[in-house]
Amino acid sequence: MAAVAALGTPSVPKIFATMEEGPIPDGINPGEAWLESHGRSLGHFVDGTWLKPPGRTSLECWEATTGRTVAVVPAGDDSDLAVAVAAAAVAAEAWAGLGAPQRGQRLTQLAATLEGDHRGTMGALLALAGGRPLCRTLGADLDLGLRLLRAPAGVAQLGLPSLEGWTSLGVVAVVLRGPCSLPALLWKLGPLLAMGEWSGGDSWGLWGQLGIQGIRGTSK
Repeated sequence: MAAVAALGTPSVPKIFATMEEGPIPDGINPGEAWLESHGRSLGHFVDGTWLKPPGRTSLECWEATTGRTVAVVPAGDDSDLAVAVAAAAVAAEAWAGLGAPQRGQRLTQLAATLEGDHRGTMGALLALAGGRPLCRTLGADLDLGLRLLRAPAGVAQLGLPSLEGWTSLGVVAVVLRGPCSLPALLWKLGPLLAMGEWSGGDSWGLWGQLGIQGIRGTSK
């Protein structure tokens, strides 16, 4: 015990008393590193680009467990919504035109990407945003989210004859209040994307709402 104390490692009773997590391997939090790479100033993510309109009020993004500010985002307005919807409307036609098997393949590739090199960053950001333990966001939360993405991807690759004749209704919006878990996000987005709809979202801030402006609706 003396040797453990000398190393600065908390004792087992203290760990149970505080329920704090152990140190992150290599001492580098990939979520914090990702925020630093963006200058801790995010924007509205539209059409693959971070949009930062000038002259906007900055909104603070807080870490759920401590309340400290870890990033800022610009406040959005109707013009941001219009840009997101227009981008989604353009992208939707090409996405729907891929056909179900190709859409399913691409969603499967997306799941593999999230599970691979980006897993640590995704889990760390979700822990900052939602206040859930890192072991949870890296484990059960991410695994469930990926299953919710792979399931409709598999259905799309196989094809469902009963869905023949479905047509697009237009642009719709999916809004989730924050903090939003990855399973809650992919539970809604997975089937929509697999069916041929397209999300050209405004921004899913770590701490606010998820605005997926511009999803092509598919219905009979």
